[in-house]
Amino acid sequence: MKITLTLVILFILNVSCAKSKTEENQEINKILNAFIKYESDRKNLKPEKIFLVNPELQKLQIYVPSQKEILGEEPGPPPFYNKNIIHLLDFGKIDKQTRKQDSLNLLKQNKYVFDSLNIDSKLNPNIKLANKTEIYERINLYQFSNPVYFNDNLAYIETIYYETVFGIGFGYLLEKQKDGSWKIINIRNTFIT
Repeated sequence: MKITLTLVILFILNVSCAKSKTEENQEINKILNAFIKYESDRKNLKPEKIFLVNPELQKLQIYVPSQKEILGEEPGPPPFYNKNIIHLLDFGKIDKQTRKQDSLNLLKQNKYVFDSLNIDSKLNPNIKLANKTEIYERINLYQFSNPVYFNDNLAYIETIYYETVFGIGFGYLLEKQKDGSWKIINIRNTFIT
């Protein structure tokens, strides 16, 4: 009896985890779709334009700066893979009432459910996952970070665009719309080479 009960509990946990992975895969595909729409509109690209994307996600880590870093007495960790929680909250223009809750949400997300992208071809037919050669050549290649969620309606994601030796990065603040899609509401440059 105990074995059967244990198996039933493990099955329920497995199904609930699979559902959350499926939902998260849909969310990241919706976020990528918002990015593709934004880039296409901004650059006046043809609707059939194919975006070459590195399947590996850049992992963002959220950290709380030390007092010395806040005072400017010592530098923080390199911003390429680490995101200062204060900078994110300021970028999101988070008001004092929701700042504490959003801070807790951001800090809980230092481990993302996926390491790589699984593209939904119905939602994102103009995204092609790059193979090893294309990743190495870095010609018109995009790479995305894992999204971090402030709350149910705000998310932050970073992109890197590679053109051989040239690279430029941007951070995007997105807001979830009533229909479940995402819309970019704020952008900042994160680096340029």
